[in-house]
Amino acid sequence: IIYDNSKNESELNELINKISTTRGLVQKGELIISTGELVNSDIYQTLISLKYDYEKELDTSDSRIYTIIGMVSLVTLLFLVQYLFIKFYRKSFYDQIKYTVLIIITQLFFVAITDFIFIVFPEWVYIVPFALLAIIIAAFLDAGVAIFVYLVTLMLLGFYAINSFEFFYTEAIVGLIAVYSVQKLSKRSDLFRAALMVFITYIIVYISMLLIQEGSFESLSWRVIGNYAGSSVLILLAFPIIFIYEKTFEIITQLTMLELSNTNNTLLRELSIKAPGTFQHSLQVANLASEVLYEIGGDALLARTGALYHDIGKMKNPLYFVENQVAGYNPHDEITYEESAKIIIGHVLGGIEMARKARLPEQIIDFIRTHHGTRRVEYFYRLEKKQNPGMEVDKSEFTYHGPPPFSKETAVVMMADSVEAASRSLNAPDEQKINDLVDNIFNSLMEHGQFLNANITMQQISIARKVLKKKLLNIHHVRISYPD
Repeated sequence: IIYDNSKNESELNELINKISTTRGLVQKGELIISTGELVNSDIYQTLISLKYDYEKELDTSDSRIYTIIGMVSLVTLLFLVQYLFIKFYRKSFYDQIKYTVLIIITQLFFVAITDFIFIVFPEWVYIVPFALLAIIIAAFLDAGVAIFVYLVTLMLLGFYAINSFEFFYTEAIVGLIAVYSVQKLSKRSDLFRAALMVFITYIIVYISMLLIQEGSFESLSWRVIGNYAGSSVLILLAFPIIFIYEKTFEIITQLTMLELSNTNNTLLRELSIKAPGTFQHSLQVANLASEVLYEIGGDALLARTGALYHDIGKMKNPLYFVENQVAGYNPHDEITYEESAKIIIGHVLGGIEMARKARLPEQIIDFIRTHHGTRRVEYFYRLEKKQNPGMEVDKSEFTYHGPPPFSKETAVVMMADSVEAASRSLNAPDEQKINDLVDNIFNSLMEHGQFLNANITMQQISIARKVLKKKLLNIHHVRISYPD
């Protein structure tokens, strides 16, 4: 016997070519699946084959072009609707390009991941944590935008799903619950609760649909439940993604602000020990600023958090600030007025340095930088002029370096800081004294153009003035007089 390699290869190739590339046969007119029937693995493969053959028939040059035109038109329409929603109903986000970039990047990422899963592992599509998109958008923008963007994204993903209705219905309900579950986040561990709520919702929706379609639990799939469990666990990816987004887009989330506003935070604890008077002042400013923003609209939590840190620079020389001084001793008596002004002004730069060292977000540092704007240290400036009559006093030595407030929140903190500090010097405060004090301070701030760069209206300034008067009356326990 002589081995003939070429003949062997020829026979082998002939046998291989006779192997069928298909499995099973569907006759013309044969029913593939009934309404309400559960899709098993065999039916699923048949449907995939049907889809493949249908698309192959359509894959002529003309029909393919029309298909692409149709898909591009629908996608463009969806993004246009999303764009218009944000432009007209969330203008504060629309005005900042970084929010638009954040949304688009997140959407495209989920579309790309889902596309890959549908092509390679279609039966594992529900392990993709779609609700994570809603949680991320809600963390950086708000619930309304998160829900809208999430639903638009689900419509985009519906192009890939075999059962588009079931996919959209399931994920829409889960996404709504996910957004609701993160509205009360006060600490990062609450995300575990959100993941649990997502899993429970998945199970309820899955079992409900199963009962509607089958009327029994016989077709219950543990693989599907496992997919839902995996998707729920992957919700915890919000931890690193939120952290990365905060650093990349320089946007502070509500969760981070809640953590920073905890008075047991290291920096705030240090402030309460080294400069207790300043700490109490900061608490009052935080309360006043948040109350104003509740009335005029704005990010009250951001203003509250910024107000708590706005004076941390006073920790370097706490006794040079009147709220920390003990009776009978004033260190300013031992130095020149110019040196006093330098120390007072220096608490802003010192605060910025301390904040950067503690790695506080830039949005919080903005409150430190702007809370005095470009005003003068008027008290020491006047004393210097009085001591040196006829001499030209260098105003720059007595002027804060700014910049003035450039947002509604930083403007409100400047207002609250100014009136709260000044009200402490009132003797026997009454309604008239407090009203006059607030009016004088507001007039001075506006006269010196401190609000020109802030997106705050005259009407909002007027409301802020009224709110601060009312709150100061309450703080100083002044009885409000009403007309007869």
